[in-house]
Amino acid sequence: MFINKALIKLAKGAEKEIFITCLWNIVFVIISTSISFCTAMIIRKILGSSGKYDVVEPKYLFSILFILILLQYAVLRTKSVMAAVCSTKIKENVRIRLIEKLFSLGPEYMADKQTGAVATTVFNKVEWLGNYYTAYIPVAISGILNAFFIMFIIFNINKVVAMVGIAAMAGILICPMSFYKIMSERGKKEWEAEEKYYSDCLEGIQGIVTLKAFRADGKQKKKIHASGERLRKTVMGQLKISMIENGCLEFFGRLGTAFCPAIAAYLAYRGMMDSDYLIYVMFFISAWFTPLLNLIPAWHIGYKGITASQGIIQLIDARSNYMRREGHFESDRKAEFNEDIRFEDVSFAYTKEDGNVLHNINLTLKNNTVTALVGQSGSGKSTIGNLLSGFYEVTEGKLKLGDKIITMDNVSELQKYVSVVWQEGHLFYGTVRENIAIGKPDATDEEIKGAAAQANIHEFIESLPNGYDTLLGEDGMRFSGGEKQRIAIARAFLRNTPILILDEATSSLDRKNEKEIQESIDRLSKDKTVLMIAHRLSTIQNADQICILSNGVIEAVGTHKELADKNQTYRKIMGSQWDAGSQSAVAGGIA
Repeated sequence: MFINKALIKLAKGAEKEIFITCLWNIVFVIISTSISFCTAMIIRKILGSSGKYDVVEPKYLFSILFILILLQYAVLRTKSVMAAVCSTKIKENVRIRLIEKLFSLGPEYMADKQTGAVATTVFNKVEWLGNYYTAYIPVAISGILNAFFIMFIIFNINKVVAMVGIAAMAGILICPMSFYKIMSERGKKEWEAEEKYYSDCLEGIQGIVTLKAFRADGKQKKKIHASGERLRKTVMGQLKISMIENGCLEFFGRLGTAFCPAIAAYLAYRGMMDSDYLIYVMFFISAWFTPLLNLIPAWHIGYKGITASQGIIQLIDARSNYMRREGHFESDRKAEFNEDIRFEDVSFAYTKEDGNVLHNINLTLKNNTVTALVGQSGSGKSTIGNLLSGFYEVTEGKLKLGDKIITMDNVSELQKYVSVVWQEGHLFYGTVRENIAIGKPDATDEEIKGAAAQANIHEFIESLPNGYDTLLGEDGMRFSGGEKQRIAIARAFLRNTPILILDEATSSLDRKNEKEIQESIDRLSKDKTVLMIAHRLSTIQNADQICILSNGVIEAVGTHKELADKNQTYRKIMGSQWDAGSQSAVAGGIA
């Protein structure tokens, strides 16, 4: 039986259910053994002989046998139901832990992971893990306990028969240990191949619009086929080893179920064993090895659960620089916030290998002011936004909220004050109402509609067939870019936090949508501390301060007028948006 600290750790919270499931399985095996014993006595009575184990009067035997069969059926149903309850609880507990872990790890963990691979761990691996606890462990425990009990009985009848049975039993128990290492290695490769196949399929589904638009679906199909072929070969390779192992297990199983009775019959024939015991030996051997033979399919379920646990534990034990999110913002905290935000000598690296992407950043975001970040792509603008969002812990220096240094331990104190409007906010599969209320699930209908009105999306929502109960497609695919962005802004209005991060919130919109959404953003930004990652001059020129970033370093800080007069980099970044003669904004976009 294979169990270790990691598997015990994963069973936390379901110990009672596992124990009860095992107990019912033991009861079932005891009843099955009792049926064999009762049947042996009936046959002896029919043959007109009696012996040491004939302890029940003949007139009671058939009644007892009938009752045992009814009990066996009832226990079978009960243990099946209990196993299902146990499996469900284990899977639910582990999945909740995995989801919580993913939330605590944040985007950093997902940066180099495929969604399909993580989904395989959360769903497929956990499914097999549940089977390990409910389909393997109970069978293993009940089978081994029953085997030792019957072994003791047969040993008292005839030591030679018992020794042959012990040899067969030892083979059944030792065989999986002999094959475990190679099966574990191949099982790991099988999971890796399954993750890749699932990821490629999911990626194809998620990118179906782009693939069709560029007529690239053929390439994706080839990629999926290649992953599927790799999975097939991996599964077949594992199957070859499983078949060899099965052959060995079947050999030892048949050694017990066929050779032991033959030895017993031979010994009885030669007078070396009391022939009165022969019938009992025959039935006891069957009761001895039937549960052990059930271990063969149970083991193949069990080992896959064991190999699945490796990936689950790896995710649970994963570490990253992302800080844990806890709780959600309560609107009455806004009135309590009057702090400045300071970056003091902050440096940051996504990975040690890639080196710092921010270098000695010193920047103060004064309370209720607007700070705009501008710079070329890759200059570090979004990284500063992510640090302020609490997605990362600074590598060097300090991020301070007032006098409090923000660390992994207290990041929730910062995050409850922050809302973010991304360039492309994610919409979840669900209703419009649910998507707006994502940051405040207990919001009233009036609050949700008020936030939508502030974001200029209320009238559009009301025009939909089901209004706020309209079901959105995957990632809001039924909505336009402008409509998605308005819902994202409505979320921020509803959450109403004192710190607001705008990450190029209007950069992907047309002029009409940009103008309307900018009006909503202006209302949203009122009386808030705002960090604006800029894309267009029209959105930043009224900021209280503008910070120019270049290769992770602050080059200059000032107002629009100060930078336009004195900083060549700022003028270069503005490009066609800046008319040198009139010093006013015109069409174009910041690079």
